[in-house]
Amino acid sequence: MSEEEVREELVASAERSERDLQIAIEDLKQAVKQPFGIGERIAEHPVPWIVGGLLVGLWLGTRD
Repeated sequence: MSEEEVREELVASAERSERDLQIAIEDLKQAVKQPFGIGERIAEHPVPWIVGGLLVGLWLGTRD
């Protein structure tokens, strides 16, 4: 095997690894984004969150 062939194989291997890494990063982003989408849930139904926050605040404010 010549030096040029070895170099070409290494470049091809590095490109494959880079593509695999990008796919893994995108998968990780999707996996993390979905369970922690609290802001979206609050935005869909804000009234229960506001009422709950007020009740907790009143409860903590009236404790001795």
